[in-house]
Amino acid sequence: HFYKRKLFLFNSCSRIMLLLNFNSKVFRVDKRLFCTQISSKFSHNDQEIADIKTVLDKKGNILRKSSSGLWESVIGLEVHAQINAKTKMFSSAPHEYNCPVNSNVSYFDASIPGTLPVLNRRCVEAGVLTSMALGCNINMTSFFDRKHYFYADLPAGYQITQQRRPLAVGGSLAFPVVDTALGKEGYQGTSDIVQLQLEQDSGKSLHDTEGSRSLIDLNRCGAGLMEIVFGPDLRHGGEAAALVKELVLVLEKLDTCKARMEQGELRVDANISVRRQGEELGVRTEVKNLNSVRSVARAIEYEVARQVMVLEQGGVVENETRSFDFGLNKTITMRDKEAKQDYRFMPEPNLPPLRLCDDNSEQQDMINISPIRSSMPELPAQVRARLSEMYGLSIGAASQLVEWPQLLDYFFQCVPFSPTSYKEVSVLVTSKVQENSIQAGLPALEIILKPAALVEISNMRQAKEISYGAMQQVMEMVLKGDTREVRDIVKEEDLFFINDSDYIEKFAQDIISDNTELVKKYRKDVISKKKQERVYKSLLAVVSKDPRVERVDMATFVQIFKKLLGESKI
Repeated sequence: HFYKRKLFLFNSCSRIMLLLNFNSKVFRVDKRLFCTQISSKFSHNDQEIADIKTVLDKKGNILRKSSSGLWESVIGLEVHAQINAKTKMFSSAPHEYNCPVNSNVSYFDASIPGTLPVLNRRCVEAGVLTSMALGCNINMTSFFDRKHYFYADLPAGYQITQQRRPLAVGGSLAFPVVDTALGKEGYQGTSDIVQLQLEQDSGKSLHDTEGSRSLIDLNRCGAGLMEIVFGPDLRHGGEAAALVKELVLVLEKLDTCKARMEQGELRVDANISVRRQGEELGVRTEVKNLNSVRSVARAIEYEVARQVMVLEQGGVVENETRSFDFGLNKTITMRDKEAKQDYRFMPEPNLPPLRLCDDNSEQQDMINISPIRSSMPELPAQVRARLSEMYGLSIGAASQLVEWPQLLDYFFQCVPFSPTSYKEVSVLVTSKVQENSIQAGLPALEIILKPAALVEISNMRQAKEISYGAMQQVMEMVLKGDTREVRDIVKEEDLFFINDSDYIEKFAQDIISDNTELVKKYRKDVISKKKQERVYKSLLAVVSKDPRVERVDMATFVQIFKKLLGESKI
């Protein structure tokens, strides 16, 4: 294989593609290639941008409120997901992360004349499975095209993609949105899918601004990509972040993409525009290469606020490409406004049409999608629906479990022990179990607190045998290595609730006797209901500081306490 003899080739070709030297003047001027300048016609200070608030109208639509009125943001995402395959899309070079620079490069990846592409079957199957999971309509015949543009990390001068007829079109992705910034407890969002296409990735450019040069790593060049184009259906950065989270969960479940954003395996481009409510779509900007869920939300929110300020100051939003600086929490200009680029699309002459079939026959020259359909696993949305329908969990609780597969497994291990409250068990799993799993560096099911013990502790609280504080105390003791049975711990540590009415009445009477001034205020005939309620809360604050409060059922205590307050003759 060529990539084992890399030094020979790249020593001879270094002038062409590995090291580009140029003087600082060119570096500053050529913004189309090296994208280092930040230019803006208007200045926007952070306070002005911070003054733009997110509000909901009577119909629950998300709007932006500024000093001049209401605006609506319109957002659409394009996601590039690297296909989880051992080799690249059109060559036999390995596709691995964090390998030595330019060590996974074949003759074809380096665009050596005379080399031809060979389509990777695994990449097509991954694209088909992902399309099915997203409800897309699969084209049984699709085509590959050349998209021509110059960039240093694309040695061929064109990218092989699918422009005329992609692998799949249509479909949609539903996702849960749990974002307090939107003022909603949780709701289901949906975004339509325009198309899903297969294409090859480019290499990686490493820009050295001080040395005025750019270094090229072709390890990624030619890796298989799925580009998923979503419609302009989103209205907030929180919705966009929720969509990306859901897509990551789907891809991970399908094993078609590892979706590790920090490693560049899933990259997001956001198309953003603003308009007055009910008006035509505004001019959009594109924020490219967002590599974390948090960056997606922050970049969109900043860009929406920036565009609103530009328009309110009488300016014009430019149709430009921008990047997001996570440290500054701002989007910055990558390329100036320019005429629409002619990519000179043409059919890829070295690849035949991609033909699929959907039957039980085995044809070597075609990919049968029937067995791919039968291998579809249970998707995250289906798991959330099951958690809600069978166990009564909220959207937020179900989403937390699905986002952490280990916690989801732990929860399902709790089910056979018949929890009295599935909601409380889910809360304990996503708090106590998750916290200790992270601290111990162990899978959730391997920590000391086992599902049987957790359910028994929860059931004892639900049966009003122990308090919330006692429940937490018992779990802490188990996590620290206490090997006694749960009930034995409660008994021997004297943590059971005291249900003796005489004990509870004595407790209430002591509070009244020790707080005569507050009781007098509560008993005044002329006191208003609001003032009386405030005094009562002050008395309860005193109660909460008494150690006996952990030993009694508060519902019973409150009933007796109110009765004694009414009878008190202090």
